[in-house]
Amino acid sequence: MGEKAKVKETVSLYSRVWRLPTFQGIIIRITATVVLGAFFSSVLSFFKDPGSDFIWILGQYLVLTVVPAFVGTTLLYAIVRKKGSPLDARRTAGAVQFGILFWIVTGALGGLLDYLLVITYYEVRFWILGLGIAYTAFAFLVTGLSDHHPIRNFIAALMIPILWYLEAFALGGIPESVLVLPPLWLAFAVVTMLVYSLAVHFIFRSVSVPFERDLGINGPELLRAFGYDYLMSNSEPIEKTLTQVGEKQDVPVEIVVLKNEDGLVGVGVIQYVHPGPFRQIGSSSLPSAIMDHIRQNHGVPAFVMHGSCTHQQNLTTKEDFPHVMSEIDRLIKETEVHDTASGPHWSDFGKFKVWTLFAGEDVLAISTSAPEFTDDISLEVGREAANLVRERVPQVKRVAVVDAHNCIDGDAVSVMPGDLEAGEYVGAVSGAVFATFDAPRSPISAGFHQVVLGSMSPEEGMGPGGVTAMVLVIGSREVVMLSVDGNNMEPGFREEAIRILKTQGFDDVEVLTTDTHVVNAIATSSRGYPPVGQHKPQEILEAIVLSANRAREQVSRVRIGLGFGEAKDLRTFGERGFDILTQDIAEAAGIAKRVGIRAGVAAFLLAVFLAFLL
Repeated sequence: MGEKAKVKETVSLYSRVWRLPTFQGIIIRITATVVLGAFFSSVLSFFKDPGSDFIWILGQYLVLTVVPAFVGTTLLYAIVRKKGSPLDARRTAGAVQFGILFWIVTGALGGLLDYLLVITYYEVRFWILGLGIAYTAFAFLVTGLSDHHPIRNFIAALMIPILWYLEAFALGGIPESVLVLPPLWLAFAVVTMLVYSLAVHFIFRSVSVPFERDLGINGPELLRAFGYDYLMSNSEPIEKTLTQVGEKQDVPVEIVVLKNEDGLVGVGVIQYVHPGPFRQIGSSSLPSAIMDHIRQNHGVPAFVMHGSCTHQQNLTTKEDFPHVMSEIDRLIKETEVHDTASGPHWSDFGKFKVWTLFAGEDVLAISTSAPEFTDDISLEVGREAANLVRERVPQVKRVAVVDAHNCIDGDAVSVMPGDLEAGEYVGAVSGAVFATFDAPRSPISAGFHQVVLGSMSPEEGMGPGGVTAMVLVIGSREVVMLSVDGNNMEPGFREEAIRILKTQGFDDVEVLTTDTHVVNAIATSSRGYPPVGQHKPQEILEAIVLSANRAREQVSRVRIGLGFGEAKDLRTFGERGFDILTQDIAEAAGIAKRVGIRAGVAAFLLAVFLAFLL
């Protein structure tokens, strides 16, 4: 399994751990567990001594289970509580429910052994052993989310064991006590709880090693920062952490400006800042933010395209959005527009196909690998393609390279420098420009329309930007380009959209995605996100048809130009913030499994050994 797959597996595991029922549902579960456990243990105790008082026995078991479960959990929460923390009352209760279940079941099994063997020996020891395992679970989950010092977290997790030991000690001195602690119980409790605490601390320290070694950050702090975003939709802590390990980059910003006699008609934006890493972190929401910015400040729709870039161009913080927006504003104001254009022309070079659109001395190249699969095209490969274009066609001054990002499966990989496919890609882009450069230029008309799909959510693969259509009429050809605010497409969905739109009378069609990562790490998926067309395909197709026809109604004669700029000193993931971080997460996940199992088993075996020495 590769690093990316391991990261997705880790995020998926995290989501399953904290996919909790309602607070009321958790309380009902805990109540049912302790009441049923107390009742079962009481029945066994009564059958061992039919002459005993069942109600008295049941009352003792209820005190021994209900008070630690509820009062202990309340004290735990009071100690770790912090305003704005993901460890709220519901998650605190959720963190202890499984430990309580294990503890109650283990104690009941000990009672069953005593009943079957007609002795009084195993039950109290099983209650003690189960409590130790439960404490380990409490300490591990609380430490994973709480911002407090580990010692404070361990003290909080000890509330349930401490209450149980105190109650068992107090009840052990009364007549007909159901549980009597062994003579050395206090020493055993201190030693085992210390061992379990050290095991948990050792696991977290081991997991932190890769991050401290390579990036200089604390691994558990990164985990807690992720918890703030994943559980509380507060991306500030993790963005702050990612900014520490990222690097500054100058990232291209390129646009397509279309104006009529009244002013702007629409703006195409080639986004070389990668819209990741996931959810609302970093630049994940940048595509829809660009659309909103252009709509609010310029009064026209924005057609956002995914430039050649990878996760190395993710922003670490949304605080750098204004730098991108200001460069877009500058380019809208300063870009020269032309009366004629040529294209979009279609060139098929096997795996990679390219649309080329010429305006002035510049060209826009939109690539797709559909129906074959590709993930991102790296910024360096895009630059190589642009350089080769200028070598082969010296009349072309500037080249905008777009990755349509519109067909993927679980095995798709990015095209990186040095890859065999990188050479194919560079050759396809340069070959397409070379083959179509001499095509005659004609006046151009254009229309835009955006449809926001309020019925779809990021969990279903649709970002807030919805679907934007750009209709271009050059000469006798009517071409429609669609930009869908999602992350890639289900195989075959692009082709179905093209088929439907051609029945609407369009000569040529292309469907792109913005690659927004607000849809990532939200819904359960083998890829970590649902591509466009996986959910509600019919609704998306209807929005595509609607936006295309509404854009067609808005068509007017325009002038067109390509603008080229750069957003400087953006705080990005870079190699450290993505490649190394991804490797470290994968390494840490492996360490957690190995060390967690070894440390947990060693602590448990020591506890078993000591328990049966009592």
